[in-house]
Amino acid sequence: MPGSMSGATRNLLLTVALGAVCSVGPVQAAEQQRLSREAYAAAKDTIAERHDKALAHCKTVDGGAQSRCRMQADGRVKIDLATLEVRWHPSANNNFKASMAEVDLAYALALDQCKKQHIGVDKESKAALKSCSDKAKGKRVAGEQAAHQQAALQASVGAPPKSEAERQREADLDTAIRKCDSLLGDANLQCMNALSPQARQRAADRSNGAARQD
Repeated sequence: MPGSMSGATRNLLLTVALGAVCSVGPVQAAEQQRLSREAYAAAKDTIAERHDKALAHCKTVDGGAQSRCRMQADGRVKIDLATLEVRWHPSANNNFKASMAEVDLAYALALDQCKKQHIGVDKESKAALKSCSDKAKGKRVAGEQAAHQQAALQASVGAPPKSEAERQREADLDTAIRKCDSLLGDANLQCMNALSPQARQRAADRSNGAARQD
């Protein structure tokens, strides 16, 4: 855990994790090397700290701009966390979620701007607000379609051959999952809860695949 790391180790992990998470987009992030568990935890802690600082800053801005400032801070942390999940568990679905986090923030900010620009109650102001809102919605729809297309493209691309280390790691995960599957009731639940995040995700993916086949 981060609290048990030396300062030098923590700084190194943060450099690797945050450099990857914050300097590339969601799709590009999936192409980077997967994070270690320590780097993932360190990056998640730092994202939370950065969010707290952003919210604290929002309290210092003028009242009229506070809501937009908080909207940006909340949207940014969702993007950072979603992109971190792409690095932690690369998949087309996680890539889609990361892309949509950006789309949703842009949409929320656009709607907020529409409401600020067209505040009148007369017919023309209401029509202008509707037109502005419709344009924002149109961009969101286009962004969602692009995110779907990118995710579908990623899913259709054949995965590169796995290394011996990757095959061994997957075999170890499968062994741990089978051990839990052999248990019943509370023993099974306790075993599953004790699995690593990768093993739990692998077990969940298998369950979802079996459900789709049924």
